[in-house]
Amino acid sequence: MGQSSTSASSAALRSGWFWIPSLYLAEGLPAALVTTVSLVMFSHLGIPAEKSLFWTGLYALPWMLRPLWVPFIDRIGTPRSWAIVLQMIMGGFFAAAGFAAAMGAWFGALTFCFFGAAFASATHDAAADGFYIIALDASDQAKFSGIRSALYKAGTVIGQGGLAMAAGALAKLLSPGAAWGSVYAAAGVFMVLLGFWHLVFMPPTPETQKKKDTPKLSFLNFFAPYKETVMGHGFLKALAFLLLFRLAESQLRVAVPFLLAPRESGGMGLTVGEQGLLYGTCGPLALIGGGILSGWAVSRHGMKRWILPMVLAINVPDLVYVYLSFFRPEALWITGTCIFIEQLGYGFGFTLLTLCMVALARNRKGNETSCFALFTALSLLGVMLPGAVAGYLLKIPALLFPGADALFSYRVFFIWVILCTVPSFAVTFLMKKELCTAFPAPSEK
Repeated sequence: MGQSSTSASSAALRSGWFWIPSLYLAEGLPAALVTTVSLVMFSHLGIPAEKSLFWTGLYALPWMLRPLWVPFIDRIGTPRSWAIVLQMIMGGFFAAAGFAAAMGAWFGALTFCFFGAAFASATHDAAADGFYIIALDASDQAKFSGIRSALYKAGTVIGQGGLAMAAGALAKLLSPGAAWGSVYAAAGVFMVLLGFWHLVFMPPTPETQKKKDTPKLSFLNFFAPYKETVMGHGFLKALAFLLLFRLAESQLRVAVPFLLAPRESGGMGLTVGEQGLLYGTCGPLALIGGGILSGWAVSRHGMKRWILPMVLAINVPDLVYVYLSFFRPEALWITGTCIFIEQLGYGFGFTLLTLCMVALARNRKGNETSCFALFTALSLLGVMLPGAVAGYLLKIPALLFPGADALFSYRVFFIWVILCTVPSFAVTFLMKKELCTAFPAPSEK
């Protein structure tokens, strides 16, 4: 009786609620620390803009290239062990970055630390996603899909908002290098603690054990999962979905300079503190709420009922930037409400992309981790390419109409973003049958 009670207690402690939120926080926070918070830090430390923009852009390469080495996770060790070890390695790199910043070795040493953390983080994300797929059944995958998306985004918000604001506050008491060093050192300690947490609460499962029939490693069988996936039925539809589902949202990077630009230059004239406040309060609350709500909705009623609301949610709220560019309200609460609406819709709709990748990878038995990494890399490509050219697209109205001011360019650009939502609806329609079959309502099972 006592042994049975102990086993039940252990199982309860290892339920998804004890490890899924923290696991995806461990995905989102390092990515933000490497790719976005580093840019703020370099600017604060006086690194020239062109240099910092170039290198922080390169820091994102490991997430794009990780399919080249992720098959090792399926063949060596287990996704669980990879995730735990890599969390501790990331903690070490961030702690080293904090030491380098505090000692004044700002760029060379920091770049080394950030590249190391980027490779560890990209590999960790693949291991974490692979463990999620093999540790949960379809119902739990749907139920927790909103949680994982929300906590991933919460990690980026903590980095972009909370840690950046903490560094700014510490800089009033310490030198800029010491302030940023303290922030990154604290982040490193937190990542190590997450590693120990998951060592206790991430459950071992039979599927995560190394397979005895794994073929001898060679170049051909190493990349065989990718070949089978690319050559498989329906890959072109899946590719179109992954590349185009977020076509409009990926170009909203322009929203940041628009909000910060002075009103006389066509922007909203927000201070860095005001923008940080909005993206650190109403933004993440809406994002997390939307993600949790959509995951619950699909697990409760199935994908068929919610697929259209989700694609509407991720696209239609982009209209708030059209409103802001035309009416330019001065009240901060109005701008905050617009950001809340857009982030709520993004959180609700992003779950559709996550579940699509889960469904695609779930069919690749024994290679779930590798295939999910491939799908996420393709999805990132669909975000990075439009995002990279968004700044150049913003200049086109001024080239076509030489007398046009910056405000006119912003207005035309945000209307263009709305037009770019059309492909998102089209590719969702292409994948509707597969998605509805993969995540049926409980009554249809």
